[in-house]
Amino acid sequence: MSELISKAAAKASQEGVFQALAYGALKARAARIAPNQIIRIREFDLMVAEDENGDGLVVQIILPLGQMEGLALARACELEGSTEGWSDHERREWLSAFWRELALYLAKWQDIKMRRGPGENVTFEKAVSR
Repeated sequence: MSELISKAAAKASQEGVFQALAYGALKARAARIAPNQIIRIREFDLMVAEDENGDGLVVQIILPLGQMEGLALARACELEGSTEGWSDHERREWLSAFWRELALYLAKWQDIKMRRGPGENVTFEKAVSR
């Protein structure tokens, strides 16, 4: 199961939203875009904001948790064939491990931070400058 989680996280990290974050960070840096501005990259609206410490800028996107769970389970289906036989408990357990793996993968390979919230959402952000 852990191999499935790792492969699904690697596959999910190649989604368009993460490519848009990388391109948005480059665009915000090159154009010197100020905080509280929106950058549209393909179908994604990215917000330029100050980082948590106020030391620099980030581009961020907030997506519904349900949408991201659908993406995660779709990647698992691609690799496993089907997740229909999973119980609710197995699915919740798998998603919990998947989120941890995806967060580590994105941080290590793409320098993207992932966190839960606000509310029933997931926030992804990439540094523009420090």
